[in-house]
Amino acid sequence: MPVRFATATLLLASVVYAAAAGPVLSRPALIEAARESATDSISSGWCGRGMLSILRGAGLGDRLKGGNGQDWEKNLAQAGWKPIPCTTPLKAPLGSVLVYVGDARLGKMPRGTPGGYYGHVEMVALHQDGRRLYVSDCPRALPGGTVRDNFTGRAWLPPGQSIWKAPPVEDQVAVVMEERKRMALEVFARQRGEFTSVQKPTTESSLENL
Repeated sequence: MPVRFATATLLLASVVYAAAAGPVLSRPALIEAARESATDSISSGWCGRGMLSILRGAGLGDRLKGGNGQDWEKNLAQAGWKPIPCTTPLKAPLGSVLVYVGDARLGKMPRGTPGGYYGHVEMVALHQDGRRLYVSDCPRALPGGTVRDNFTGRAWLPPGQSIWKAPPVEDQVAVVMEERKRMALEVFARQRGEFTSVQKPTTESSLENL
C-alpha cells in the first residue's frame, strides 16, 4: 500500500507541476494537436516531419525547419524557442516540445529503432478526455518513444510571450481535475483487481477441501 500511495502522489505532483508551469496552448489547440498526430499521413518513425506539421498547424512553425528528432533542440533554439529545466517528461508543460537524443550521442550501442539512431521529438498534448499524450509521428500515452531514457532534461517553449496568452484558469483547472480523476480510477481498479486475485484462490481452495 505505501508503494502504491507514493506512486500516485508522484503522478499527481507531476500533473500539478505541469499546470503550474502554464499550458503553452489552449485546451482546444492541445486536443487538435493530438487529433492531427493520429490522423495525418506521416508514418511512424518520422517524428521530425510529424512535429513540424503539428507546429505549423498550431501557428508555431515560424522559422522552424525539419530534421531528425535529436537535432530539434538546435532547430528550436535557432527559431527563438526557449528551454526550461525539466526533470522528467511527465512534468513538462502542456504544449511544450521535448527532445531525446540517439544512443550514439550518449555513448550507447544503438538499440535498432529509429529513435535509437536518430533520437525523438514530441509535443505534450491532450486527449479529448483530458489525458496527457505525447505527439509527433503518432500519439503516445507514454513519452519518449523507444528512447525515453535519452531525454535532454529541457522543455522548449515558443518565443513571444506577448503573442501567447495563458488559457483561462478554468481550462487549466479542468485539465488537472480530469487527469487526477483518471489516475484515481486507475489506482482503484488496480487495487480491486489485486484484491480479487488474492481472494479467488482462497475460495477455490476452500471448495476443494470440502
